[in-house]
Amino acid sequence: MKQINIRKSALIASAAIVIIAIAFWLAIPTASISPGNESLEIPLGNPLQISSSALATIGKVMVTVDDKPLLMEYNLESGDIYRDLELKPGQEVRIETKVASAIGVTREFVSTFKTVSPIVVDTIEVNGSRLSPGEKIPPQAELVFSFNKPVNKASVTMDGSEAVELQVDQSNPSRATLPPVVSMKQGVVHVFRVLAEGAGSGAETESGEIRTMVVKPLTLYGKAKPNEAGGVDIELDSSVAFRDPEAVKAVIGTTIPDAVISVEKQKIVITSSSLASSESYTIAVGRAEGVDGSFLEGPLVLTLEYKAGETQVTQSDASSGYSYSGYNYSGGASGSSGGGGADSGPPPGWPPCCPWPPR
Repeated sequence: MKQINIRKSALIASAAIVIIAIAFWLAIPTASISPGNESLEIPLGNPLQISSSALATIGKVMVTVDDKPLLMEYNLESGDIYRDLELKPGQEVRIETKVASAIGVTREFVSTFKTVSPIVVDTIEVNGSRLSPGEKIPPQAELVFSFNKPVNKASVTMDGSEAVELQVDQSNPSRATLPPVVSMKQGVVHVFRVLAEGAGSGAETESGEIRTMVVKPLTLYGKAKPNEAGGVDIELDSSVAFRDPEAVKAVIGTTIPDAVISVEKQKIVITSSSLASSESYTIAVGRAEGVDGSFLEGPLVLTLEYKAGETQVTQSDASSGYSYSGYNYSGGASGSSGGGGADSGPPPGWPPCCPWPPR
C-alpha cells in the first residue's frame, strides 16, 4: 500500500510540473521572424514572416528600411502572418514586433537583415583592353561589361534609345558583351545605362549613368605648291596617325596625270609634273582610319585648280560635311607659304582638335 501511495505522489508531482510548464509557456509569449536577425544577401521577393507562440497575440509590427518607416500594423491575429515588402537591392531592413500572452505578458522581438547587394559594373573593356577613366573609345568597338556578380541577362541603352541585349558569357556569367552593332558618333559623349538581373537573387543594377567620349573623326588638311617640273606637290596632313598607310594608299584616286602617291604615318604626299595651266584636277580619298579607331566621315573629294606659279586646293562638296579645310599656296618653285608654316602657327581653318604642326 505504501508503495502504491509513493507512485501516486510521483505521478501527481509529474503532472504538476507539466501543468506548470504549460502555464509558463502560455504565459511567456514567443515569436520568430524570418528573414532572421543579421541575415545578409536576402533575395528580393522574400516575404516577411512572423510566427507567434500558441494563444499569443501579435500586437504590433513595424518595418523600417534604411531608417525610414515602411510598414506599421497593430492588433494582428495569432499564429503566422506574411507580408510582401517592396524592397530594393542593398537596403537595410529592421523588423520589430510585440507579442502578448493570454494573461497579458508582452515581449518585443527584433530582426535586422540586408537585401541582396545591387549589381554594379566593375570594369569595361574596349576591344579587349580595359577602359581607363577619361579614355576615349573608338566609334566601332566591342564593349565588355564586367559585373560584381553573375547575371541572368543584361541590356544597355544609349542616349535613351531602345535597349540592346548583351551577350552573357555562359562560362563566366559576370561578363556580358555588346558587339559593335551600336553606331556611336565620333566626337560625341554618349550616355549608357546598363540593366542586369542577378542569377536567382532578384538583384538589379544600381541606377546610374556611364558616360563615354568617342574619339573625334579623322581629318585631313591640304596644302599644295608648284614644283620645278611644272607640276605640283600636294600634302594632306592627318589629325591622327593612320592605322594602315598602305590601305589608305589603295583607296586614293586622282585625275592628275602621272601622279606619284605615297602615304606616310600621318601624311599623304602626291607629286606630279607638267600640269596644264588653268586646268582642274581631282583627288579622292575613299577611306582613312586612324590608330585610335577614328575615320573620315565620308569619302573626301578635293579639287585642284592649277595656274602657272599658283595652286589652290578646295573641297568639291562643301555641303557634305567632310572633315577637310584648305588654303591657298602661291609662289614660285621654291615657294613661300601663304600661311600655316610650323613657325607661324596653324593656317586659317585648321581644326581646333588637332595639333600643329601635325605629328
